[in-house]
This record gives sequence, structure tokens and C-alpha cells, in this order.
Amino acid sequence: MSFLSDFRTMVIGILLESFPFILLGVVISALLQTLVSDQLLQRWIPKKTIPGILFGCFLGIIFPLCECGIIPVVHRLIRKGMPPYIGIVFMMAGPVINPVVFTSTFVAFQAQPEMAISRMVLAFAAAAFIGLWASRKVHASALRNTVSNANEQAAASKKNIKPPHSNKTPDAAWKTKVHETLEHAAIEMFDVGKYLVLGVTVTALLQTVVSKKWLLALSDGDWTPHLFMMGLSYVLSICSTADSFVGATFIPDFSLGSVLAFLVFGAMLDIKSTLMLLKVFRFKTVAAVLIISAVVVLVGSVAFDQLYMYL
Repeated sequence: MSFLSDFRTMVIGILLESFPFILLGVVISALLQTLVSDQLLQRWIPKKTIPGILFGCFLGIIFPLCECGIIPVVHRLIRKGMPPYIGIVFMMAGPVINPVVFTSTFVAFQAQPEMAISRMVLAFAAAAFIGLWASRKVHASALRNTVSNANEQAAASKKNIKPPHSNKTPDAAWKTKVHETLEHAAIEMFDVGKYLVLGVTVTALLQTVVSKKWLLALSDGDWTPHLFMMGLSYVLSICSTADSFVGATFIPDFSLGSVLAFLVFGAMLDIKSTLMLLKVFRFKTVAAVLIISAVVVLVGSVAFDQLYMYL
């Protein structure tokens, strides 16, 4: 059957294109997880709101983590003193505003290089709006577990738990770091990979099995294609380092603005990241973040389409 051949070709093609960026993102994430001290980062955290929001937005340039690995890191930073609103901004902007994602988007949309820049700009705008709201509404009480790091250390000392690597030689400590890095990379690669394969499979099915007329009907209108692509990105839950290659397959049928909505909203929030957020923040906080993100991305992507028509 021809559709099976097309389905297989599309799945293999997207996986081969996206795998190098997945691997690069996982390796960088693993290195940051084991080699970069959280205390070092806290020294640079701004005290005022606007600089704090900008700091959170651009933190992804220094720490290029995808949405799969960023939430545990931010949770740990908040528990060690980072203001919650900066952590939320970093969680929303970090998976998009980083060099790995920019490069993968640029490669996937070589015929439309403006997509890479537009993706960064829209993600920055959405994260900034969320940051302005969170700076007034989100405090330590929004966390599900507010136990401080100092309390954790005190509890550990009561149990006579020694700090890790305290009695190890430099050579042994180095070997431990290498082992931890490889272990973290392997775990994250498996976690990211299963969602990528699922997302690629569903996308290939949509492109080869679903009626073209049905897709064209969804791609018609000012708001419908954007809402559909945002919902699709939320369900597919593809890592931000690889979703651009999936999004590019919709270009013949969907507008650039609706594909932009797919790239930005899915990278900021999807099923797996929502569930992870609910383990860190209370439901009201997560719901508000989701609504603000959806509104800003929807309005921004529609405006992008309107602007693109006049250029």
C-alpha cells in the first residue's frame, strides 16, 4: 500500500532530521545538571521585577534545557531562593529561547528563516506577560512543597547523612561526575525519545491517513487553524529541540502563523510538562499560566499571519 510507504518514509525522515538536535540538547542538559552549581546561578538573580523577568527569559541562552528537563531544575532553584516568578518565566521561555532550539528551527524552516526569529519573539512576549502576572500573584505559597533547603540540610544532619563526595579523592569525584552525567543523559534521552516517536507517529498518520479535505477544512479561517495547531502541539508533547521538524510538515496546508502557534505553545506547555508543573505548583497557578500562554500565543500567531500578508 502506498500510504504505508509514505508513512514509513515520513517517520524515518523526521526522526533522522531531529535526532542530532535531541542528542545535543540531552548532552547539554546532562552536563548542566551535574557540573553547574545552583548557588553560582543565584548570585546573578536580579532583585527587581523587570530585570528579573528579562533574566528569566534569557536564562535559556545560558542553560539550553528543553521542557522535559527544565522543571526539576527550576523547582530546585526556587527551593534554594530563586523568586517563583523568575522560575516560571524561565520554565516558559527557556525551552524556546535557547541556541539549540533556534538552530533546529532555522534548519527545519530554511525556506522561511523568519520563523526562527518569530518563534523566539513570541515566546519572549508570552513569558514576559506571564512574568508580570506571576510577580504579583505567585509567591512561595503557590508551591506544593515549601520545605526550604535549609530544613532539608538540617533533617539530613539529624540522620547523620554525609554530604555527597565529602570523603572522595578528586579522581573519584571526577569519575562520579562522569557517571552521573551519562546516567542523566540516558534517562532524559529515553524520556524525550518516547514522546518524540509518539509525536512523529501521530503527525505521519495525520499527513498520510487522514483525509486531506479534513485537514484543509481545519486550516481554513482566521482562528481555527491556530487553535487546532496549539491543541495538536499540546497533545503530541514533542520536545522543543525536535518539534520544528514536525511543524514544518504542515506548511503546505497550514499558514505560517498557525505553525508558529504550534512551535511556541507546545514548547511552553504540553501534557507532560503540565503534569510535571502540577507536582511543583498548585492547580490555580498552573491553570492561570496555561490560559495566559494560550491567549498570548493565539493573538500573536494570528497577528503574525496578518502582518505576513502585507509584507
